[in-house]
Amino acid sequence: MLSSGYEGAREISKRLRNTMGWSATSGQVDNWVYEDANTTFMADPEMQKRLLEMNPNSFRAMVTTLLEANGRGYWETTEENLDRLRELYQEVEDRIEGVE
Repeated sequence: MLSSGYEGAREISKRLRNTMGWSATSGQVDNWVYEDANTTFMADPEMQKRLLEMNPNSFRAMVTTLLEANGRGYWETTEENLDRLRELYQEVEDRIEGVE
């Protein structure tokens, strides 16, 4: 999907959002699913950079979805990880808004 650029990043974001929807409706999404998404897309600096450059709005949506999944009790993770996601959110928000 990443080879599709802007649209690929949007699709990844959409699938993560749908995963949270499955958590809400079925309660059958295991914690490791969110943890793997976080490890793959948020914990890797190169992947962060790639997604941010391809589609900053979708990257922000992914960060927001992970934070929301935790807030709703669908995903348990460390406070350190949540702090990193909050920092990422602020960074991407600043970039989108043109704040240096």
